[in-house]
Amino acid sequence: MSALAQRTVSPDVRQAIVRYLIDNVDSPSVSLSEVIRAVRKIFPLCELTDWELGDHIARSAIDAGFAIEFDADVP
Repeated sequence: MSALAQRTVSPDVRQAIVRYLIDNVDSPSVSLSEVIRAVRKIFPLCELTDWELGDHIARSAIDAGFAIEFDADVP
């Protein structure tokens, strides 16, 4: 059985995620829906689905020591 391949995030999108986390460093947790909206506002043509984008956001936030609010409305 083959694993699902995950698309990589462009360096610009990755940087936007990191900047959002840095700007909210005083917050103990990060809302996936808020970060997804912020990234989509900057990169409206981002080809990642909300699910894929949320996964990358969660991984980055966990690596940075944030708790995650899994509040994204993703099917």
